[in-house]
Amino acid sequence: MAYDHPAYRVPALGGGATTAGNGTVSARFCAFTAMIAKSAQVTAAVAGTSAGHTIQISKVSGTATTSLAVTTLGTGAVGTTTNLLLGSTALAQGDQLICSNGTDATGVAVVAYELLVNPGADVTV
Repeated sequence: MAYDHPAYRVPALGGGATTAGNGTVSARFCAFTAMIAKSAQVTAAVAGTSAGHTIQISKVSGTATTSLAVTTLGTGAVGTTTNLLLGSTALAQGDQLICSNGTDATGVAVVAYELLVNPGADVTV
């Protein structure tokens, strides 16, 4: 396919809800081909009960985990939204984006990842 094919120009989206609990890992996204992670939109769905309600976005590649961005939601109102820039983080097929909760036991967030497929990467059209 040509590099200007829509598969390479239209952002791909993924994400989900985080799981309440100290240090839980959730809202995973697995790259289906070579991709670029651009940003993560994090919105509080259930307010935390402490300043420890944080969300950390990380990249998992094999056994290596790299922190990309962190936001503190604290006890903020439901609907509080933060856009975390992930630079242009390269993801190989099979790499994951994950969310890790901080120390708050009750806070929940909804996360949306914005990604681009690398031009020339294998895709099914």
